[in-house]
Amino acid sequence: MKKLILTPFLFACLIVQAQTINKFYDWQWNSCEPGLSRFYSVIENTDSGWYRKDYYTANSKLQMKGLYKDSACKIKNGSFTYFYANGNISDAGRYINNKPDGAQLSFHYNGMMSDSVVYEMGKPVGTEMGWFPNGYSSDSIAHNKDGSNVEVYWFDNGIPSCAGITTDDKREGKWVFYHKNGAKAAVETYSDDRLLSRIYYDEQGNALADTANKNRDAQFAGGVAKWRKFLEKNLEFPAGYILKNTDIVTVVIAATIDEEGNVEDAFVEIPFNKAFDKEALRVVKKSPNWIPAIRDNRRVKFHVRQPVSFNQVTE
Repeated sequence: MKKLILTPFLFACLIVQAQTINKFYDWQWNSCEPGLSRFYSVIENTDSGWYRKDYYTANSKLQMKGLYKDSACKIKNGSFTYFYANGNISDAGRYINNKPDGAQLSFHYNGMMSDSVVYEMGKPVGTEMGWFPNGYSSDSIAHNKDGSNVEVYWFDNGIPSCAGITTDDKREGKWVFYHKNGAKAAVETYSDDRLLSRIYYDEQGNALADTANKNRDAQFAGGVAKWRKFLEKNLEFPAGYILKNTDIVTVVIAATIDEEGNVEDAFVEIPFNKAFDKEALRVVKKSPNWIPAIRDNRRVKFHVRQPVSFNQVTE
């Protein structure tokens, strides 16, 4: 009789165990061996779907938790919360068959809210609001029922940055842009996102004869090669540490290049070890000024994501 009772019990335990999936990923989210992982996942089959938790290997803190419809975790179907490596929430919201539904909130690394928008089956409704890490408003987007959006943006000192109308994310009609000092930077006219005309102004408000597109991303003076040399010259391998399973590790730093080219709001996006994280952050913060990004004839903030690699020298 004991065998008849124990056999189905053991079978049930095996089935439950088989419904939990563990996966390991490197810093680029490629599958890897556990010893090389920077993230690891625990996926469980529940009555509501496949519940997945992703963790930072460095500190075992949550990176994401959410409910999927499928075991491959391709179809979001429930509540999702994402976290920074310091434990603060980065994003939170609900999905139905991969479409955002209800309130979606985003936060800066320092805990300040960065964005708030409401969705109805994948489409934003009402007024979307955004904020800078210092608390100033960054944008306001009114989503109208006809598909048009009234968009207003600001600099982090409270000065208006630009305003205009879009339809299906395409600019329509007149858009006005400003320099950070409040002076008008450009007046542009669009039709279905196609530029029809524009006038540029300098920071003193004088119209410019040259209206050629000068848009560019922020860049390190001297280009990528010089930036790489700066990192190599200033990066120090933490003393007393020996890498196992590999001779190279990468820490990812996120930062913002402001309108003057300064590196600001830098933080560790993907950690490895406290000593390595601290050194990678130190070097990026030590960076000389960059050439700021240009959009619509004025300098704007630009977000960068910088992998910093440490090479172990072996004899």
